[in-house]
Amino acid sequence: MYFNVYVDVGYEAQGYLIPDGFSAKPRILVRVNDVEYGPIDCDIFNESTFKNKHHETGMVGFHIKPERYPGFGPDSTLEIADADTGFVFYRRFDPRIHIEKRVFRLETQLAPHTELDRSLKPYFQFHADGADQYGSETARQMLEIVNQQSTYVSGRVLYKNVQQYLTPETVKITSLRDPFYELAIRLTTISYYKRKAFPFISSRDEMIFRPAIEHFADLNLLDDKALTERIRDAPKDTLSLFSSPFTKQLVSSSPTDPVDRDSVSRALDILSQFEIFDPEETDTSLADTIAEYLEIDPSQLHFRPVQQSLKDLAERLRSIDILEHVLESDLILHYFIQRAKQKADKA
Repeated sequence: MYFNVYVDVGYEAQGYLIPDGFSAKPRILVRVNDVEYGPIDCDIFNESTFKNKHHETGMVGFHIKPERYPGFGPDSTLEIADADTGFVFYRRFDPRIHIEKRVFRLETQLAPHTELDRSLKPYFQFHADGADQYGSETARQMLEIVNQQSTYVSGRVLYKNVQQYLTPETVKITSLRDPFYELAIRLTTISYYKRKAFPFISSRDEMIFRPAIEHFADLNLLDDKALTERIRDAPKDTLSLFSSPFTKQLVSSSPTDPVDRDSVSRALDILSQFEIFDPEETDTSLADTIAEYLEIDPSQLHFRPVQQSLKDLAERLRSIDILEHVLESDLILHYFIQRAKQKADKA
């Protein structure tokens, strides 16, 4: 999906919406002063889109003006969304509430911190969380969006694949946690998946994790013996799906790429380029730091730190020796991060 609003002045706004399907008919929802209009077909021909074969007919443009949308004018609020998905790709900038910064948060937890993303939404003109749920072209468009000076994008994407689309002024945010804690999240999610299809698991995730979903289905995570036996009985290829997800997300271009010890130094270098980095997630420090950096009231941001039940599972997983090899790169990465943190605290 490609989208843009290239004119928004006074009594008119113009833009385009190119859907993922080559033959799909783009339709928009328009909200003016909280009154919704649509779905409305995009009815303006875009020659460039047609010539470059991005859309079958090239009829992807739209024109917002008072004749069609009563009450629309210089002082109106304006919001435009893709009618088929509900995805809002444009809001009119409001200097009273919107922060003039480009922000990207690299989500590293399988179960995303949507509570943090949603609490940040009111402060940005363009807001898109869960970028990994969309196609690569749409995710790229989110990061490269123009004509909107206030943007916030988050997602559990492979950083290597999006790094080139981040502008020099983009504020980059990420966080990690104990690798065994993240493994506890992933095992819990995978073992329950057949009973509960979690919305944060994309179709691509489901395809990749299918062997693990089958192997760990209905596992009683409270039964230490059953937990240990199921992990030790897992085929090597199945266990490899849990291999060092932090390191892999930072340095790999494919979710199935292997990582090694050499990957750790590259991951550390990448993390050093983030303006905001939390190495533990044990409290609300990440949200507090973001609030301070963006000059937001910290009480308005919500963040769910590590949970005791998952911490307990993580400790039990730590005693299963085979998992040290599965998480080897992440454990080394975590060790160097913690050592650097201790030195910084003493300084």
